Amino acid sequence: MGFNKEARDETLALWMKEGNHDAFDELMARYKARLYSFICRYVADRDEAYDLLQESFINIYRKIHLYDTNRKFSTWAFQVTLNKCRDWGRKKTLERVLPFSSFNSSEENVNILDNISDQRPDPEYALIEKGELLILVKAVASLPEKLKTPLIMCVLEDMSQEECALILGVTQKTVETRIYRARKKLAKLTI
Repeated sequence: MGFNKEARDETLALWMKEGNHDAFDELMARYKARLYSFICRYVADRDEAYDLLQESFINIYRKIHLYDTNRKFSTWAFQVTLNKCRDWGRKKTLERVLPFSSFNSSEENVNILDNISDQRPDPEYALIEKGELLILVKAVASLPEKLKTPLIMCVLEDMSQEECALILGVTQKTVETRIYRARKKLAKLTI
């Protein structure tokens, strides 16, 4: 079987199931930016996001035999990644509860904003805007998982509500409702 970089994701996944490592490399190249962006928005920490991205791809590789090639690969890849994010969230919750926790919720951990550059000449304005963005990032991170996930997927990642519903295993109307509730909650948290 010859390798074709132009193949559909689902075809590459099928080749990957058959042991083709080039197919896996191509899928990684296609999805690493999208999945990393999603994870960054979910966890609000670039270093954690990078680790979760690696863990997600390890899981995709190990569990490719579970992938149903009749479904979109992107939906399955996001489900695997979302599960890794949920695991991370449960771990962080546990760390906050346990007294011997090493969790530090300082602003240093919300380093997703470090690379934001502002082209305006007024540095004071840029600082104020970065502070407002930090408040928003923290507010999104503090949302309940059921509200945070569809908001990130549909609003920040430009995923369709239909695809988000497939990933989450809920109806499209549920996704729409959760996004509405998330926005409402964010409005209260950022006022």
